[in-house]
Amino acid sequence: MSIVCGTTLASEDRELAELAAGLAARLALPLRLVHVAEDPRAAAVLGTDEERHLGAVRAALEAEAARVQAGSGVAVQVHLAAGTVPGALVSVAGLELATALVVGGTSRAGHGLVGQTAERAARKSAVPVLAVREPARLRAWLEGARPLRILVGAAGLRAAGPCEVVVAWVVTPREVHARLGLPPPGDDHALAPAAEHALRGELARAAPATEADAALRVIAARGGADARLVTLADEGDFDLVVVGQRRRSMIEQLWYGSVARAVLRAAPVSVACVPPPVDAAPPAFRAPRVVVVATALDEVSARALAQALGLAEPGGAVHLAHVVPALASPTDARAARDQAWDGLTRLALAEAQAERPLAIECHVLEGAAAEQLLALAARVSADLIVLGARGRSTLGRLVLGSVSREVADRAPIPVLLVPPGGS
Repeated sequence: MSIVCGTTLASEDRELAELAAGLAARLALPLRLVHVAEDPRAAAVLGTDEERHLGAVRAALEAEAARVQAGSGVAVQVHLAAGTVPGALVSVAGLELATALVVGGTSRAGHGLVGQTAERAARKSAVPVLAVREPARLRAWLEGARPLRILVGAAGLRAAGPCEVVVAWVVTPREVHARLGLPPPGDDHALAPAAEHALRGELARAAPATEADAALRVIAARGGADARLVTLADEGDFDLVVVGQRRRSMIEQLWYGSVARAVLRAAPVSVACVPPPVDAAPPAFRAPRVVVVATALDEVSARALAQALGLAEPGGAVHLAHVVPALASPTDARAARDQAWDGLTRLALAEAQAERPLAIECHVLEGAAAEQLLALAARVSADLIVLGARGRSTLGRLVLGSVSREVADRAPIPVLLVPPGGS
C-alpha cells in the first residue's frame, strides 16, 4: 500500500508532491510519484532498451523524487507512465493498492486540464482521489498547527492526525415530512423537530464506530445537495470536503447528475472522492436496539411481540404500534383510538411488570397500515420491524392485500414475519 501522487514536474506541482509526502509520512506509507510522459514514443519504448529516448524525463522525475524524499524522510518511488493522464494515474493507484491518489484540484476561477484530470480520475478510480486545493490548509494540518476541519466524512484520515468531522445530510423538507408521515412543513427551508430528530437517528445508525464523535447536521434546502455543500464548505471554513463517488459513466452523470463531480468542480477547498468498496467485508450482525412491533391486539400479535422482546438489545426500545383505519365518523374514530390505547396500555403494563431491560412505547396510528408503520419506523430510527403473518391463502392475499407483504417489500430495514402457531 502507498500514497500515489501525479506530477507534471512543473514548479507549481512541487508543493503537491510535498503534501502527498507529508500525508504518506503521517500514515507511515511510501509515496509513489507518477509522471505521464508527453513524448508520443513513450507507450512503445517504456520498459525496452529504447527507453533511453526518455532519459531526460526519467532523470527529472528521479531528481524530484530525491528532493521530496530528502525533505520528508518518506521512501519515494517513481513511475514513468504513458497514455492519458487520468488513465495512467488510476492504473498505477490500482496496481499499488493505494490508500489514496493525490492530484491537483481545480481553481475556482477556471476548469483547466488539471481539473479535468481530477474529475476523470475520480470517476474511474477504485481508490479515494484527493484533489488538492488551497494547499496551505492541508500543510497547516500536516505541520500540527491546526486540526483538519472536514465536511461530510473522513474515514481513514483520523489515523493521520486530529480531525474535526461534520457529517452533513442535505434534504428537501417536503419529501422528508411525507416519508416520515408528518404534516407538510410550514417552511420549505425548515424541518420540524421530529423530522430532524429522525434523520439524526438515521445518520447515527449508519455511522461507523470510528466516526462516533462526528458532528451530525441535517440541512434543509431546496435544490441540489451539491450547491449547498459547496456553500457550506465556504461558509464553515472547512479544509476538506469528502463525497462519495458512484460508479457511473460520463453519459449517466450528465443524465442523472453527480454530486461528487459538481462539488469537485466548485468547492473552494480540497475534495476527496471516495468510491464504493470493491470487495467490502460482509456486514456483521448487530442486535436491533430499536424495534417496531405491529400489533392487532390478538394472539398472532402477542407472538410477534414476544419475538421482538427477545431480539431487542438490552437498554433498547420496543415501539408497540396499532393502526386504526381512517373513519368518516369522528365519534367512531375516537372510539377506535380509545379502544386501541386501552389495549396497548394493558399490554405495555404487563410487559413492564416483567422487569425487562427495555423501554416500551405505545403508538396509535390512523390510516393505511403499511404507510403508517413504515413512517413510524423512520421517525424512531428503528433497526427492525416485527409483524404477525396472518396465514391467508394466496387468493386471500390477492383480494385483500397483505400489510406484512407490503411492509417487507418497501422497508429499508429488516422485517421479521412471525407466523401463527408453532414455535
